[in-house]
Amino acid sequence: MAIQIVPASVTESPPTPQPPALVLFGRNRSGKPCAAWFDGDQAEAATAAAATMKLRVLPVAGDEERALATQLGRGRILSNGKAHVPAARRDLYGRLVAQAGDNAGLNITERPEQRGAPAAVARGESGADETRPPAPAGALEGADRGRAVTAAAGATAAADGPAKPKFGDHNFVGSSIPRERDEIGLGSLVLAHEGVDDGWWEAEVIGMNGRVFSLRWRDYPQQGTILRQPGELALMPPGKV
Repeated sequence: MAIQIVPASVTESPPTPQPPALVLFGRNRSGKPCAAWFDGDQAEAATAAAATMKLRVLPVAGDEERALATQLGRGRILSNGKAHVPAARRDLYGRLVAQAGDNAGLNITERPEQRGAPAAVARGESGADETRPPAPAGALEGADRGRAVTAAAGATAAADGPAKPKFGDHNFVGSSIPRERDEIGLGSLVLAHEGVDDGWWEAEVIGMNGRVFSLRWRDYPQQGTILRQPGELALMPPGKV
């Protein structure tokens, strides 16, 4: 009688998920934060992709980085060698920047007063108490009296004729290469901030509306109009055109 040997069934175990090894993060061309984590098998390819895509790399070296990474989406390496890094919440992006020990750019870490704009203006406040009636002229002293005189002189000048366009007015034509911030106007060539990784690039002012400037990149005009506040603009270095 022949003996039949039945092979034992083999159960395949699913691969053990690997923990995050590093995080790629930065800003896309629209200035929006993006971040994702990659495991050890993808670490080398992700690091290479980060250099190509101008993203930052944060190694996951401890519990704090690991807890932060697991709140992000998992990235993947594409066939062209780049990485898919989805959008990230602003609060998580800010924590990544703080963990990496660097500045995240104007939209995350800087306060309004650090951008060159008064905090009250950034909050939409006028800074004046509109409910309190003005004090009599005789009650003003010192600096208050000086400000009152200046305001009166300005009112007299305004009554004499239309005020000339000034910095921030929509029709103010500025210096082509301004050396002072109040010389920035239509046609001015300045530096505009494009994010923590892309840095500062030459841009031409093509419009103004209060504290918002419309610009186009000098070397990339096909990318369309960008909007920046005064604190996100800088003057060209001397000797640079």
